Amino acid sequence: MRLLSERDFQTKRQIARSAAAMYAGAAFLGISQALTAEGPETTVVPGVFALVIVALLFVRGARLPMLALAALGPLGAAMIGVAIATSPGPSDGAVLYIWPVIWVAYFFGRLGTTLIVVWIGIVHAAALVALPDASSYLDRWFDVIVPIGVVGAVVNALARRNEELLAAASAEARIDELTGLLNRRGFDERAPAELARAERDDASIAAVTFDIDYFKRINDEWGHDAGDRVLVRLGEVFRKESRETDITARMGGEEFTVLLWGSDREEARGYAERVRASFAAAELGVGRLTISAGVACDSPPTLELERLLHEADTALYAAKAGGRDRSVVFAERQSSLLAR
Repeated sequence: MRLLSERDFQTKRQIARSAAAMYAGAAFLGISQALTAEGPETTVVPGVFALVIVALLFVRGARLPMLALAALGPLGAAMIGVAIATSPGPSDGAVLYIWPVIWVAYFFGRLGTTLIVVWIGIVHAAALVALPDASSYLDRWFDVIVPIGVVGAVVNALARRNEELLAAASAEARIDELTGLLNRRGFDERAPAELARAERDDASIAAVTFDIDYFKRINDEWGHDAGDRVLVRLGEVFRKESRETDITARMGGEEFTVLLWGSDREEARGYAERVRASFAAAELGVGRLTISAGVACDSPPTLELERLLHEADTALYAAKAGGRDRSVVFAERQSSLLAR
């Protein structure tokens, strides 16, 4: 049995609670009309049925299958159609169709919007056919279907635009604006999935940490604009030398970390050397550019992200202590550091 993720649970709970609010409104309206002395005589049965649905949604809504939740829109439209067909005399109940249309359009996309409008067209046509001839005419059908179709299209377009804006904002929150690489937040979210993949495939994974040598001196002597150009150039180097499956992030300041899936120590060291050579070849008018790197590697069953990054940082500190402009590999089994 697949466990429901927290994100799926929250999404379903939002859908269920909004549907509960819709049905609660319908229940209040139906019961209050049935109990009032004014207006045509009606029954409280639909309102009571709506209250049962409300209770179910609050208790089990987030655990219901998505298909069952999606069916709440058509069910509500059908209940409205029945109420119109069984109400003697003129009725303005067709305005209630707007509730399921807005709800479906917001949560279930373009296909859901199309289906609910078509369904309401069928339901309302059946309701009008059931009415006396004096109350059943084509214009009355058009007066309902055209407005709800427009409302559904507008709400769906706004919902899609809202999703696009949220996705863009979410992506921006995980991307370093200067280099275009992941930031620390993006790295922290992506790295566990990469380790899980390595464990599932019984593959090794390497971490390489980089630190630009004497970066503060570059800022002090050449200005922060020059420092930014150096960072941008290093970002370009990472994109050139890294694979699409590699996770590359600017962790802060001049510090960068790369996770290399399926790479052993030698492959990771080779990657670090390519990055260092490409970066050193850059001509940015700030003197010679160098970078230090620390390399660590592990594989299941001992694979742990925190320890892997700690070992890479330990190797990086050794590279800096050894004079910078070099790569150092952390060798766990030998309990030593191999410098190059």
